[in-house]
Amino acid sequence: MGKIIKNDKYIKVSEAALLSLVSSKLKERVLFPKKVETAKDFLNNLHLKPSKEV
Repeated sequence: MGKIIKNDKYIKVSEAALLSLVSSKLKERVLFPKKVETAKDFLNNLHLKPSKEV
């Protein structure tokens, strides 16, 4: 297991800054790979009919 480090110091961060930090850490990651795969399969199996012009 990883090393656990306890730290009693906290910093204050605005919500916007916190969201920015989190989004930068998650950038280019697939959070729900099974759902992405299901969506890709669904889209690849679609058969669209041309719409009739009125």
